[in-house]
Amino acid sequence: MKIYPNSLLDKLGFEQIRRAALELTQSVRSEELLETLRPSSGKERVELLTQQTAEMLEIISDPDPFPLREFPEVRDYLSTSKAEGSLIPLPAFVDILKICSASRQVKRFLKARGDTYPRLLKVSEGLIPMKELENSIKEKVTEHGELRDDASPELQSIRRKLNKRKSDLRGTINRAMSKASKDGMSSDEGATIRNGRMVIPIQAEFKRKVQGFVHDVSASGQTVYIEPVEALNMNNEIRQFEAEEQREIERILKELTKHVRQNAEYIDQNTLCLAEIDVIAAKAKLTQKLDGLIPIIAKKNYLSIKEAYNPILRLKNLSIRKEEDREKIIPLFMKLEEDERCLMITGPNAGGKSVAMKTVGLLSLMMQSGFGVPADPTSELPIFSGIYVDMGDDQSIEDDLSTFSSRLQWMRETVKLFEPGSLVLIDEAAAGTDPGEGGALFQSFIERMLEQDCKVIVTTHHGSLKVFAHEHEMAVNGSMEFDQSSLSPTYKFKKGIPGSSYAFEIAQRMNLNEDVLKRARVLLGEAKNKMESLITELETKSQQAAELKEKYTSLQAKAESERKKFENKIQAIEKDKEKIREKALKEAKSIMDSANQRVERAVQQIVEQNKADKDEIKEIRKEVDQEKKDIDRSLQEIEDKKEDREQVTDDPPKKGDHVRFKDGNTTGELVEINGKNAVVQAGGLRLKTKYKNLVKVEKKKDKKTKARSSIMVGDNSLTTEMVKPSIEVRGMRTEDALHEVTQYIDRAVFRNMNQVEIIHGKGDGILRSQIQSYLNTRKDVKSVETAPIERGGAGCTIVKLK
Repeated sequence: MKIYPNSLLDKLGFEQIRRAALELTQSVRSEELLETLRPSSGKERVELLTQQTAEMLEIISDPDPFPLREFPEVRDYLSTSKAEGSLIPLPAFVDILKICSASRQVKRFLKARGDTYPRLLKVSEGLIPMKELENSIKEKVTEHGELRDDASPELQSIRRKLNKRKSDLRGTINRAMSKASKDGMSSDEGATIRNGRMVIPIQAEFKRKVQGFVHDVSASGQTVYIEPVEALNMNNEIRQFEAEEQREIERILKELTKHVRQNAEYIDQNTLCLAEIDVIAAKAKLTQKLDGLIPIIAKKNYLSIKEAYNPILRLKNLSIRKEEDREKIIPLFMKLEEDERCLMITGPNAGGKSVAMKTVGLLSLMMQSGFGVPADPTSELPIFSGIYVDMGDDQSIEDDLSTFSSRLQWMRETVKLFEPGSLVLIDEAAAGTDPGEGGALFQSFIERMLEQDCKVIVTTHHGSLKVFAHEHEMAVNGSMEFDQSSLSPTYKFKKGIPGSSYAFEIAQRMNLNEDVLKRARVLLGEAKNKMESLITELETKSQQAAELKEKYTSLQAKAESERKKFENKIQAIEKDKEKIREKALKEAKSIMDSANQRVERAVQQIVEQNKADKDEIKEIRKEVDQEKKDIDRSLQEIEDKKEDREQVTDDPPKKGDHVRFKDGNTTGELVEINGKNAVVQAGGLRLKTKYKNLVKVEKKKDKKTKARSSIMVGDNSLTTEMVKPSIEVRGMRTEDALHEVTQYIDRAVFRNMNQVEIIHGKGDGILRSQIQSYLNTRKDVKSVETAPIERGGAGCTIVKLK
């Protein structure tokens, strides 16, 4: 990515972001990589960087700890090891072991989760396990950087002899010390070491009475340090064993150094690879610290920032311990369509114009460097080929540049360097020179940028640039909201409305002389004064509209809450109704079974007495059987409803899925997802809710048996099913068709429909005749007539309902 000027990263706050991330790294190598990090303008590169950070965000949020810990700098050790026969110090092996161990553990961790974190798995492919080197170091060096006694059989033997001889020497010295003390010849201090040999302190006047060798004299000359003669050989042997021990230690360390030398290239590669992973982790940790997420990479020139917090202000707040001392940060909402290439932000000083502009620039730099941003995850940022910033503060005494001259220099260099598709940020355009000439220069420059497909955001006070933004097809005005009642900024951005500078209003509030104010208004000019008043009035109405919208939204939310409560109550009533009906039907079935037995006994008696007509008996039995079937069918329908209730799944719902509200039993089809919000189509209504309030549900598969379409009287589906304006029974048997028509008319009457159509087909006219005869018997049918030719003729019957 191209940037200009070189101080841009510091001006927009990216260097502060970098410093905050540096504090989260775990090695010198990681810091060096992060110091060289620059935003990228390549789409594939930016996608890779942001996806790596997104994966790392999941890892560091997981309770299973990521095995990458602080790892040391070992390049100097590796450099020393290159020389044949060289020897690196013992602590170096502990550091090298940490890198070997971290490399193996990180590689294993990511390999086990490769399907979930494929981009990080790709980075970890550069890690080379060196288990043999790990084992070699562990066998010889302790975790505290000391050589193990059993590093070799020779060393173990030498140290065993050495320790025994030292123990013997301590016994001999203690005996000599006790004798000298008993004889009153020793000083108050105990046995000590001089020139590597164990000695006893003797008062100077008795030195000739103790056989041995004088190794040292105290500063006062009153004490001499004598090696007793009986300890002489022991000390000599100890010195000899120590020399042997040192030679064996050097031999072992040279052997280990040789092993390191053979793997030096792999160790360096692992260190670099761990540093790359550590930098990704630092980005993720900072993103998490800022309460950020990875935004969506937008299509070219489209910008949609939702609920974005300036990262520098958020970092500043995080550095303040007491929450009550922290400043309130107003989030930024800004949307610029593809064809809205220039945004002209106007308004009073200290209203937040520059902060809004810088926030856009910083968020872009962060995303294109692989950082998440503190904004709604549905925010969309395009990939800019370059960023060019004019903050108007590059005046230089040394180069004899005034503020305006430095801005002209920036303008000249930007025209030379820029690439199409860049982001251009200009703060306080046309300031520092004649307003008319300055406005014309900057307007010309902006027009040049717009021709080259750049996105330009400008803050200014100049009316000519407001007019330019209003008239140019690719430009749009914007402003920072100002509370006119308190004459203080709200720091909320509004698109489409230019802002007033509120110079006169603020001056009036500060009790500036009224005559001075009146004269100023005259000098400003009536037209300009009217325009400023118009802008002020427009902003006032805009604020009132926003307040009304907020009030409406609150009432809407309250109404939605009440609707859900009543809906839940209705559903609970329906469930109770279903239970009562089921209980009644079961009791009826029990009664019918009992009655049937009695009827059978009675019939049997009648038959035996030859007192009844057989057809009459058959009809009675048929009626009883039909009642039983009706009850059984109703009970089965209740059971079917229980079986057909939705089963909740763990999958996140997507558009088109069947869903249920978590805070109720309402179900429907998910038809729209807008960030954190969603719309569900249920029972002919479009219900708005939070996406997180929905769970995906699946109905059990339809049974293989033919589904019944009948609706029994009292069935709650009568009240919930939508009724179509027509029903088709063409091709059905007369009995089935009449059954379908009966249930259809019942639902239509319940829904207060005025007219329906029954499509039965022409055929021989038998089915039409039967249906029309049945309809004429119903009291809720107003009229029955054959449809006109254009609506089906004899194949369709029109039924008008009362």
